[in-house]
Amino acid sequence: MSKQKKRHLNISITEREHATMLAALRLWQEADEYNRGDLRDIAEAPGVPLSSKEIDCLCERINFTSTREA
Repeated sequence: MSKQKKRHLNISITEREHATMLAALRLWQEADEYNRGDLRDIAEAPGVPLSSKEIDCLCERINFTSTREA
């Protein structure tokens, strides 16, 4: 099994952008596989899209980071 190096992105976002990102992640999480339309292309561009559990973890990380930096 080959190990691919994970690329980390660091960005600065506003509170509105933060809220929109969380809402978009939750919306993606709630949509079924056949109801994701063209967004699937974006999510699958780097490989397999995040699972529901991975989205939960990502949302927690985003919330933790935002409260820690406030």
